[in-house]
Amino acid sequence: MRDLTQHPEKWLEKSRDAYVTQALIDHHDLFEVVESDPLTTDQRKACVIDEDNNLILAGAGTGKTSTVIGRVAFLVNSGQAKPEEILLLAYGKKAAKELRERLKSKLGIEGITAETFHRLGRCIVMEAEKKKIAISPMATDKKLKENFVETVFKAKQHEPAYRELLLSYFEQWLYPVRNPFDFNSLGEYYRFLEDNEVRTLKGEAVKGFGECDIANFLFRNGIEYKYEAIYDSAIRLQARGAYCPDFYLPEFGIYIEHFGTDRQGDTAPYIDRTQYHSDMGWKREVHKLGGTTLIETFHYEKQEGELLKVLEQRLVNAGVVFNPLPPEAVLETLREFGIISKFSLILTDMLGLLRAANLNDQELADLIARSADPLQISAALTLLAPIVEAYVEALKAEGKMDFDDMISKANQYVLDGGFRSPWKFIVVDEFQDIAKSRTDLVQALRKCQDNVSLFCVGDDWQSIFRFTGSDISYTADFERIFGATKSSELKKTFRFNSMIGAVASRFVMQNDRQITKDIKSHTVVDTPTVSLLRAPLGEDSAKAETIEHTLERISQTAKPNSSVYFLARFKFDLPDLEPLASQYPNLTFKKDSIHSSKGKEADYVIILGLAKGKYGLPSEIVTHPLIEALQPKVEPYPHAEERRLFYVALTRAKHRVYLLCDMMRCSPFVRELIEGKYPLELEEFEAAPEQVNALAANCPVCTQGNLVNRVRKSDRAPFIGCSNFPQCTHRESGCPSCKAPMTRSGRYRLCVSPSCDGWVAVCPKTGGKMVFRDKVNKWGCSHYKGVENGSCRHMEGHIEAPPIKPGI
Repeated sequence: MRDLTQHPEKWLEKSRDAYVTQALIDHHDLFEVVESDPLTTDQRKACVIDEDNNLILAGAGTGKTSTVIGRVAFLVNSGQAKPEEILLLAYGKKAAKELRERLKSKLGIEGITAETFHRLGRCIVMEAEKKKIAISPMATDKKLKENFVETVFKAKQHEPAYRELLLSYFEQWLYPVRNPFDFNSLGEYYRFLEDNEVRTLKGEAVKGFGECDIANFLFRNGIEYKYEAIYDSAIRLQARGAYCPDFYLPEFGIYIEHFGTDRQGDTAPYIDRTQYHSDMGWKREVHKLGGTTLIETFHYEKQEGELLKVLEQRLVNAGVVFNPLPPEAVLETLREFGIISKFSLILTDMLGLLRAANLNDQELADLIARSADPLQISAALTLLAPIVEAYVEALKAEGKMDFDDMISKANQYVLDGGFRSPWKFIVVDEFQDIAKSRTDLVQALRKCQDNVSLFCVGDDWQSIFRFTGSDISYTADFERIFGATKSSELKKTFRFNSMIGAVASRFVMQNDRQITKDIKSHTVVDTPTVSLLRAPLGEDSAKAETIEHTLERISQTAKPNSSVYFLARFKFDLPDLEPLASQYPNLTFKKDSIHSSKGKEADYVIILGLAKGKYGLPSEIVTHPLIEALQPKVEPYPHAEERRLFYVALTRAKHRVYLLCDMMRCSPFVRELIEGKYPLELEEFEAAPEQVNALAANCPVCTQGNLVNRVRKSDRAPFIGCSNFPQCTHRESGCPSCKAPMTRSGRYRLCVSPSCDGWVAVCPKTGGKMVFRDKVNKWGCSHYKGVENGSCRHMEGHIEAPPIKPGI
């Protein structure tokens, strides 16, 4: 009693420990037979710990489902609960059915409610309304729902007020916008433009956001223009080549240049300010000598929201006549280029996300306020409102419900007392995938009874469904959201070996927001079991050959009927399995997108699609801002969910993972594994020198591409160019000794070939090549062009060779 009065927390902790110890003894025999293998100590402790809120963090392959089964068996066997007092929630019909069947066949336990969230919601609504309710076809047929939205959207476009709202929206937010100054490199900027298809109303791909706004303004006002047409004056300045102004207005003989500078004249951080201003001066000189009119606009004018206003005034001052197109003509052009149909699909997705979120007025106002562009979200929601209204009316007319209704209506009936929960114990499987509406329903069910126990099993390292509304913060901040919590971990995995675990765990834990876990593998090995195969994968034949090499290696050591699992971020990267099954009869094959592989496993895993860019891993697809605003808050760590996706892919394998990567388009994740010296097997497969050296030969201009050997079309002459061509046009000479690409190291360019010691000194002012000039007996910059503007006159009397070539 003294401990109780003086140290109540310690007394309570000791009492809990004593309870757990006794429960483990009392139910030892149950845990030995509840599954095909006896439960581990961690699993048993998780089953018997019984606080109001229990969070079980179950790593990949640690026996999550066995723990759920053990928990239910313990509750019933100990007499703490009757089967009908237990609610077991799963995320798929198959998982819910499996849990019911395992409880019945293995333990003889019947009467437990084991359902998906949607099925539970529907049952609650039907009980509250005392009638059967069918599911709307639009809930199960995505195309049907898209057609419904498109029909309503098309009809609304005939209403003048709605049409003006729509055109106003497209004028301002036709494409995702980012400040060019926010990118880290020119290559990153170009990739954003390409991946997000930043195009004008006429369908033209442009090199910047300002150019797109200008083109659309000219189009809407009936002003003919040519984008980047060659300047046809005879005026040329030395060594500059063809000049292509941003815009030419042929009817008026006027040119427009949009310059990427801020009010201080600064350029984006990846653009050489001195060179850019030199180019600006040269362009002005061309127009001056050619006697042509040049209208200038600037990046800062767009950032300040003044671009189109000042452009209009400058065009008027130059005598340009405006002839605005009628709204229907603009809409017709938008239809012609598929912009209207794409926006209709976005509205369909918004409809689903908005209804799934089940936000009240204040929550919706908060969502708009914290979005990246509140004006855009507000405008889009105004366009969506009549579509939502029509959709709800259509469901009422059918007398049916969709999946969102199942959750939101059930939640309301529980809160209003229209349904009384019989469940004292709530078990949630795959908790890391929970969304706001499901959390609201769980919280509502808890309030129906006193002392309801919540038992949630999940793994924040495997949270990969944010696009469906899943919110990792409910796992990461569990105690803050649900109250005092006892957290337990399942630390022993029976799936992957220790070397796969070493790579996967270290990789996912680079994000310090992930909950720290120490996963131990049942199978311990001491050599790398994640192999990197570096080879060209651009052509189908090359990819097929690389897959063949991998399977040949697997078939040499694998046991008969070993399973091989092909995984990729996108399904189109996966191979046809039928010919492989014929060619390798001793192996079995399956394939999936990584998202679909969750919960599955195989002896060997082959991961494809490890490239950078829109359809790589991580995927550089930028979620449309309207969709982004309606999804859970994005995590601050770069590519946080894509990292977890890679973790999921790695941890599907029991014995070995094969990473197939074209190093010329290398995934940032693979680069990280190599540069971070993760325990990879790099010598299992022979790789060509250009594949081995690719990471060292980065393009110095865009920084995203690699320097590769290329051939000039006109005369087949070889040169070194960027792999991101045509977005990046950088080219340079190769190593003077062996012609291989070169990399930068301080003031030198060094040959990437391990067998060559070639080097070139770099001009500290321009980055050009330093060449020895016999006439003056000095080293001078290759950018020296006599008296021409921009010529570099830097010279040095002596240049030391790099003392030691660093490891590349």
